[in-house]
Amino acid sequence: MIMNKLLKDVKIKKIYFKNKPEIKGLSLNSKSVKPGDLFTAIIGFNKDGHDFAVEAVKNGAVAVMSQRKLDLPADTAQIIVSNSREELPVICRNFFGNPTKDILLTGVTGTNGKTTSVFLINSILRTAGFKTSFITTVSSQIEDKKLSFDRTTPESIDLNKFFYMDRLDGVNAACIEVSSHSIDLHRADYLHFDCFVFTNLTQDHLDWHKSMENYFKTKLKLFLKQYRNIFGGESAVINIDDAYGKEIVKLTDLETYTYGIEDKSAHLKAENIAGSIKGIKMDVRYSMKKFNKSHNTEKKFSIESSLCGYFNVYNILASCAVGLINGLSVENIKEGIKIMPGVKGRFERIVTKKGINAIVDYAHTPGGLESVLKTARLLLLSGGRLISVFGCGGDRDKTKRAVMGQISAGLADFSIITSDNPRTEDPEVIIQMIEDGFIQLKKTNYVIEVERKRAIFKALKMAGSKDIVLIAGKGHEDYQEFAGKRIHFSDQEVIKEWDDT
Repeated sequence: MIMNKLLKDVKIKKIYFKNKPEIKGLSLNSKSVKPGDLFTAIIGFNKDGHDFAVEAVKNGAVAVMSQRKLDLPADTAQIIVSNSREELPVICRNFFGNPTKDILLTGVTGTNGKTTSVFLINSILRTAGFKTSFITTVSSQIEDKKLSFDRTTPESIDLNKFFYMDRLDGVNAACIEVSSHSIDLHRADYLHFDCFVFTNLTQDHLDWHKSMENYFKTKLKLFLKQYRNIFGGESAVINIDDAYGKEIVKLTDLETYTYGIEDKSAHLKAENIAGSIKGIKMDVRYSMKKFNKSHNTEKKFSIESSLCGYFNVYNILASCAVGLINGLSVENIKEGIKIMPGVKGRFERIVTKKGINAIVDYAHTPGGLESVLKTARLLLLSGGRLISVFGCGGDRDKTKRAVMGQISAGLADFSIITSDNPRTEDPEVIIQMIEDGFIQLKKTNYVIEVERKRAIFKALKMAGSKDIVLIAGKGHEDYQEFAGKRIHFSDQEVIKEWDDT
């Protein structure tokens, strides 16, 4: 691509070049640069991309975008900008030809429920005949072709390349998770979203955002008029049972469609909810005036899903709303939800050969842990116990550790505190901070087992056929992170190993 076209709308401070090179690709990693690439130097949290520009040029970069002039060969084009992160999405949009402009794109944001909501929306859209793609924390796909990314929301180069591949494959509808980090770091800038879904907001990522107010303000950007030129957007599907959702409804310029269980003013409501360990049955009542622009009446339809849990009622409602907004039939919506089997590590039920009910869930926040524990308790048979196995990640928000201890102390009959991903922290120190929550409530219904495998074995061994063992924190992850290394570890595989002994 010629430079003039590539740099359209980029806020350039200064540009240096002898000859304008043709750009054949984009890269953030100096080691993966190919001949003809433009390398963007980004100041990271541990490393500064400017320090790797020379290596990038040696590997074939013909242009470098940076925040200061660098000592590079004279025939290397240098584009100087104030903020490389902010300008990179503009270049990505230009290079890949604005790949989302003809795709029906839904972005799901919030603390909990994003992944399952994306899977449900994708299933409904496919049932209705759309060619689809999706990006989630668990997995990503273009039609039936699986891809993998390192982050919940990939870097802007990867995102734009993904949607470019969508276009080549004829995809016409996509759904992705939009994390707060990706908003702050401009990864999702200049994608053209049609609809945003807000699930809920509970304590998470405070190591990054420092306060719930900052965390909320980051998510809120997707819904504010002043950012419309960056994110696009025409409609918003909002959980109005959530206090932050109510605030978004007041502040957004988007056409809002609300859903809930408790708030009777919601445009989409769940009624007659019947949940069991085998799934959910419920009625969905919706406003014809809001969704069909017709007379002011309400309609109702019944839903069946193999998903478990009260929290999944919200995810189902969100997906129904997206379907109705896009004019899909109730039959398509019902079928799409019914055939979606569940998501790995999201309230994933495993019945062992020994007759023990285990549930593996990604819950790693206070709100997430509370939700899955409450749901699991509702599913207990008479006389059954709820046994909780959980830990907290290292190098992350430390304030939530005692809070999660209190939650498990109050909702589980017995807890086993263990390691999650300790990263660079001492796992025993993390566990002591969780234990403080039990101590504050003067609860003794717990033990400590630092090694996660032994903790899971202990929980399964003490469980009976009426009990439920909830193993929280890692969900779909198949690794544990320690200082400077990552080892293979899967909660699901550990359950199977115990079952085979």
